[in-house]
Amino acid sequence: MQDNRRSPAIGTVRGAAGPAGPETPARPTGGLVSAVLRATAVVLLLNFDQFTRTVGRGFLIAAVVLAVPLLFHEILRPASRARTVVFWVLVAFGVLALPGILHPPETDYGRQKFVLLLTLTMFATLAAAVLRGRRDVEMFAAVFVVSGVVLAIATLTGDPQNGRADGFGSNPIWLARALGGALVALTWLYLQKRVAAWWAMGLALFLGLALFATGSRGPLVATVVALFVLVLAGFRLKIRRGRREWVGLSLMSALVLAVITMPSLLPPRVYALLVDPSEEMFGTARAEMREVSVPMIAEHPGGVGYGNWSDHSGMLVHNYPHNLWLELPAEAGWLVGGAFILATLIVAGRLWRATRRDPVAGFVLAVLAFNVVAVSTSGDVNAGRPLFVALALGVLVMTGATLRTGVPARAEVPARNAGRRPVGRRGVAG
Repeated sequence: MQDNRRSPAIGTVRGAAGPAGPETPARPTGGLVSAVLRATAVVLLLNFDQFTRTVGRGFLIAAVVLAVPLLFHEILRPASRARTVVFWVLVAFGVLALPGILHPPETDYGRQKFVLLLTLTMFATLAAAVLRGRRDVEMFAAVFVVSGVVLAIATLTGDPQNGRADGFGSNPIWLARALGGALVALTWLYLQKRVAAWWAMGLALFLGLALFATGSRGPLVATVVALFVLVLAGFRLKIRRGRREWVGLSLMSALVLAVITMPSLLPPRVYALLVDPSEEMFGTARAEMREVSVPMIAEHPGGVGYGNWSDHSGMLVHNYPHNLWLELPAEAGWLVGGAFILATLIVAGRLWRATRRDPVAGFVLAVLAFNVVAVSTSGDVNAGRPLFVALALGVLVMTGATLRTGVPARAEVPARNAGRRPVGRRGVAG
C-alpha cells in the first residue's frame, strides 16, 4: 500500500518503498518561493512602519499586493484552514466595531483610530491566514529575524535621539517590539534546529544589543517573559531530549544574573527600572493613567467611545492610557473589553495544551505572551496589531494545520494500536 505521508524532513515525501526508500523532493523550489512570499507579506504588514516613510509605504503596498491574491486563494482552496481563521477574525473585529457603530467617534483621533482598526489592523490580522502550516510559520519566523537584523543594523549605526536609538526614525518603543519579536523567533528556530548554535548566539547578541539601545523597558520585559514561555513549551514537547532547551534556559539565567549583578552596564532607563521598579510602576505618567482609567471603567459599563479616553480622564496630553487592557474596557465597554480578554485567555490556554505535540504552538504562545506584555505598557489598539496577528496564528494552530500530518495526533492512535503503519490523510501543505 503506497504511503504518501509528508516526511519529517520539510519539503520531502516518502515514496512507496517506505522508510528505506529514496526521498524525492516535493516541489522544493515552488514550495520555498510560496513560503517566502506568504511569510514576507505578513512580516511587511507588521513591520512596514519601522522604516522610513517612503520605504514603509512601498512595503505596505507590496504586502497588500502579495496578501490579497494569496488570501483569496487560501479561502477558495478545498483543503485550507484559512476559512476558519478568517471567520473568527471577522467575528472578533465585528465585536470590536460595535461600539464605534453604535456610538460614532466624536474626535479626529477617535475617527482615525476606528478607521485604522477596521482597515489596516483587521487586514493585517486576516493576512495571517495565508500561512498554511508548519513550514510557512517557520519561514515567517525566519523572515521576521531577517527584518529584525536589518532594523538592528540601523539601530546600532544610527544617531540616537535623546539617548535612545530609533533605527530608521521609528518610535523606539515600536522598534524595540520588532527587535524583541525577532529575538523570540530566532530562539525558536534555534530550538527547532533550524539555526546553528554559533549563528544563533551571534545574532541573539546583536539583536539584544539593539534592543537595549532603544531604551524601551516594556518590550524588554516582554522579551524576557516570551523567552521563558518558549523554553517551558519546549520542555513540555520533548522532555527527554531537551538539550537545547537546557542550553537556552542556562543562557537566559546567566543573562539575568549578569544584569542583576552589574546593572550599571545597562542604558539609563533600563537601569532605573531595575534599581527602583516601584518608581517606574507607581511614580510615572502610566501609573496616573491607570489610576484614572479604573474609575472610568467602573462608571461607564458601555464605554466612553473610541477616542474619548483623553476627555474623560482629563489627561489631554495623552490620547490613550498606554495599556490595551485598560483602553478597551474604558472606551468599548465591559462586554467588548471582557470578551476580548476572555478570547485571549482561551487561545493562550489552548496553545499551552497543544505544546505537548506541536512545536509551533510553543512559538505562537511565546509570541502571544510577548505581545500581551507589550500592549500593557504602550500604544493604542492599533499599535497592538502584532497581538491580533498572534491570536490569528493561535486559531491556525488550534485547527491542527501546523501538525505534521495536518490532523490531530490522536487520529493515528487506533492505527498504531493495530500494529500497522497509519495511513496518512491529505493534510494542509506546509
